Amino acid sequence: MTTHATLDELKMRLDITGDQDDAVLTSVLEAASRQVDGWCGRAFASGTGARQLTADTWQLLILPDDLHSISGIVVDRDGDRVYETVWQLTDIDLSPYPGPYQVVRPRGGKAFPTHSYAVQITGDWGFGSEAPAPIREATLLQAIRLYKRKDAPFGVTGSAEHGQLQTISRVDPDVKELIAPFVRNPMAV
Repeated sequence: MTTHATLDELKMRLDITGDQDDAVLTSVLEAASRQVDGWCGRAFASGTGARQLTADTWQLLILPDDLHSISGIVVDRDGDRVYETVWQLTDIDLSPYPGPYQVVRPRGGKAFPTHSYAVQITGDWGFGSEAPAPIREATLLQAIRLYKRKDAPFGVTGSAEHGQLQTISRVDPDVKELIAPFVRNPMAV
């Protein structure tokens, strides 16, 4: 599974030199990466391949994941899941330009079939080849938080004896600020 930061970076932040906790730290780093993806509504890891999609209307297809580059588009006109109609890349508009793309619109008199999985797009999916620096930092902060959670049962830190109890919020304010520019909102496109 792809992570947005490395195990060595996390170990350096936690001042851990041995490898006895590597399995736990790797798991925490993967979990933090998926949390950041979920909060942003996008995958920062890339993958190449074909995806079958359902258009929102005959003139609009909101992509469930970012599309970094596109190499082909075919449609299934009759609902039999055979993609028999090849479209040219000039038959569509992608936005936002220059990407990563979140919305596809037909042009030149074309229209999307609206039955389930009628559009197949082949391309490079995901935000890009690697996560931007703020996403890497947010992932590290979240991974540290998850790793240290073992010391905060029930999400409470501090000591009642010293009158300093604090509950842990769902999302660290620094993480929230770091990911804010990357939160995907396709309706704003």
